[in-house]
Amino acid sequence: RDKLVTGVQTCALPICIFQDAEKAGKAMLDFLNAVLKHVGEEPIVEILDMKSEYAVFGEIADQKYGRLDVRVKAESGRLFDIEVQIDKDFMNERGFFYGGRMGEDEFKPGAPYDKMPEVRVINLVDFYVRNDRTNVVEPVYLTYGNNPGEIATEKFKMYHIQLPAFRKEHKTLESVQGDTFLAWLYMFDRGYQNPDEMEVLSGMTEGLRNFATQYNYAINDPDLIRRYRMFEDGKRDVATKVSVAEKKAHLEDAQKMKAKGFPISDIVEITGVSFSEVDAL
Repeated sequence: RDKLVTGVQTCALPICIFQDAEKAGKAMLDFLNAVLKHVGEEPIVEILDMKSEYAVFGEIADQKYGRLDVRVKAESGRLFDIEVQIDKDFMNERGFFYGGRMGEDEFKPGAPYDKMPEVRVINLVDFYVRNDRTNVVEPVYLTYGNNPGEIATEKFKMYHIQLPAFRKEHKTLESVQGDTFLAWLYMFDRGYQNPDEMEVLSGMTEGLRNFATQYNYAINDPDLIRRYRMFEDGKRDVATKVSVAEKKAHLEDAQKMKAKGFPISDIVEITGVSFSEVDAL
């Protein structure tokens, strides 16, 4: 357990527990209804279908990153796309794209538009989507331009659940007891790493208890461990590429500044390139 949990990306391993409705359907139903209640939407009664994209990690070079998301279809026809997002660039655009495609896949040919399925995209993020948006949940709706408070359609909504905002407000297990939504966030964020806290959380609802049971199975699943490590390797590959690209850009800036006669001390301060590297340019 300790070996697997070390260095775990927030929410990445827990969300992968939702493999199918038979194993973790009660947990997903409980989590979804906790979110829906928190944002003032009607709960769902039953999950008709649930599948995780975690199980289709690419084995091809540069395809290790995979998708960490779960697709859910409720008995009522409502669709949910629950994702762990690690990249904040174009989040709303990507949410509209994947949510729209999910709705299109379930929209029967020839059906009238009033029969379009309702789609909800729920993003769990370990950052602030925008620096001026610091609530635990930030909703994204389609509204009228001359009346932003009036929602144009109920068919599509997106919710960004920002874990930094949650951590800022709720630092202890005691602070989330009595609120199922906050309890789920605490479980995803850190509760699953502490057996004593997990035991307390699992006593709050049947869904949290189901999640704790599935988690204990998951950490002993060699295939899940292998896939998760592949996901972690993919993250490191991407981080390395970004770091190399940034270093190259800083060196290019330093070279241009040196060619224009900037003092080396100023170049070092502005670009972050070391004195020896600037001197060697």
